[in-house]
Amino acid sequence: DILMEGRSPVIEKDLDELISEGVRNGRLSAVASAREAIATSDVSLICVGTPSQPNSSLNLQYVDRVCEEIGEALRARKERHVVCVRSTMVPGSTEKVVIPALKRGLGGDLPERVEVAVNPEFLREGTAVHDFFNPPKTVVGSAQASAADTIVSLYDGIEAPVFKTAIKVAETVKYVDNVFHALKITFANEIGSVCKSVGVDSHEVMRIFT
Repeated sequence: DILMEGRSPVIEKDLDELISEGVRNGRLSAVASAREAIATSDVSLICVGTPSQPNSSLNLQYVDRVCEEIGEALRARKERHVVCVRSTMVPGSTEKVVIPALKRGLGGDLPERVEVAVNPEFLREGTAVHDFFNPPKTVVGSAQASAADTIVSLYDGIEAPVFKTAIKVAETVKYVDNVFHALKITFANEIGSVCKSVGVDSHEVMRIFT
């Protein structure tokens, strides 16, 4: 209901305006039924949460559930459809969770018309819209070239290097990206501590260094 009123359900710079424009122009609509959404679309982008569990492993129950729903909805659709995961998942999750859940929903093996891809996001909270239009890279993993081409076409007009690769590589790149950002923050904090101990302006040091 919030989306169909042209409002954003989350606080994110510039998102309200984009949603309002999309609804006003008839380019954006929201439904609560997977079957209804699948019936009129060519691509499903899975963007559900993958929260950490107490033992630090990922909880993929939401991914599993939505993939099964998509599979059930795809039973009635005979046209080609690409199922693309945007959620952060450890390498092997597409093979171990996504595809089996789709098969359960479909009630059998994946037909050729159903293709699977992974397209990790590299967005930061607070600057997500800017980051989408100015990405450092676009990564798409798939076993089917046609699926990769379809996902890449969603980014037409956006300037960034495009990497088409294997699914597990795409899953891994997201983790490497996250870990490297954490490494940079930790490194900067350590330099800050060293600089403070010897009376040096750490901000000036890091500005020149970067």
